[in-house]
Amino acid sequence: MDEFYAEKANRQSPWRRFLALLGAAALGGLIVLLCLPALLPHLLPSADSDQPSADPQLPWNYREEYSTPVPNLEYQQTAIVAAVNKVFPAVVGVTRFSQTRDWFGRVQPAAPSAYGSGVIISPEGYLVTNYHVVAGAVSLLVTLSNGQEAEATIVGQDPGTDLAVLKIEPVTGMPWAVLGDSDSLTVGEFAIAIGNPGGPDFQRSVTLGIISATNRTFEVYDWVFGLLQTDAAINPGNSGGPLVNIQGEVVGINSVKITEAEGLGFSIPSNLVKSVSESLIKEGRVIRPMLGVTIGEITPALAEAYNLGSDYGLLVSETPVGGPAFKAGIKPDDIIIEMEGSRIESLRDLRQVISKKTIGDTVQVVVVRGGEKVNIQVTLAELEVR
Repeated sequence: MDEFYAEKANRQSPWRRFLALLGAAALGGLIVLLCLPALLPHLLPSADSDQPSADPQLPWNYREEYSTPVPNLEYQQTAIVAAVNKVFPAVVGVTRFSQTRDWFGRVQPAAPSAYGSGVIISPEGYLVTNYHVVAGAVSLLVTLSNGQEAEATIVGQDPGTDLAVLKIEPVTGMPWAVLGDSDSLTVGEFAIAIGNPGGPDFQRSVTLGIISATNRTFEVYDWVFGLLQTDAAINPGNSGGPLVNIQGEVVGINSVKITEAEGLGFSIPSNLVKSVSESLIKEGRVIRPMLGVTIGEITPALAEAYNLGSDYGLLVSETPVGGPAFKAGIKPDDIIIEMEGSRIESLRDLRQVISKKTIGDTVQVVVVRGGEKVNIQVTLAELEVR
């Protein structure tokens, strides 16, 4: 009987077993709840942990929507992505405000009249853009890569090269891009254009192409120089933005697109940007050399009509007293046909040779005088600003 009752005492009904388990679970949960405040610091990462924080502090005070995501897939970690991310923070938007008059001649409040791009080139807040982006502005607003806006002042502008230098108030950690060596570019290497085509709605758009040519000259500016040609898409609003090489260096400032064709964009070489921007920052203008002559282009018809000694070249009509040409012995009616070994047929040819020189350089000039060729050495002087 004892054995029977012992066996009966150990056999519980299913309901009693369920109630027992429920009570045990409740008791365990209560114990965990009471101990949780003491355990929590050990479960969460400390401030000194190597784990990334939930809200990382990004450089240049990026808001999330303006930040450049860091590629986390191996195939995304390319040289092109790295180059873009290197320059991205320094690319800005430039809004030009202009004033107009109504039908009654009353001046209207300043309003946005053009949008362009620019790139910060120094931690002091200097940035480069195109002259045609800021021409005629009463005020300029720069939109930084983090979405902040800043008023800009014009340090200097040079219509001849379509360049302008602006300045914004510098802040701690301001990003800036490195100007590379445009003379080292070669046809076929990658070129990346960054800018704001169409205005702020498409800010910091990226297009990829190649360097198509490194020394294209055509009648676009007053001052003739070689332009970089690229097939990277350049559209209105890209003006003033950077052309970047695979190293993440700015090798040009995007400026011109031939609208009649696709894949024909042109950029101002970075080496020229360097010299022009340095001169604008230091002097407020670009100091250029001059030959010191008043000239006109000769055509075969003109040469035949006036029985000139050459059917091409530049006819000198005046050599101002005290100027380089006057001092060197160039005279009115001389015909300039050669300079530094280059054939001179037009004013553009002359400007292209002189654009590579500096004040004080001596150039070899060949003129036709009385039917004979005369070699003359001319020391270039500073171009007079009129």
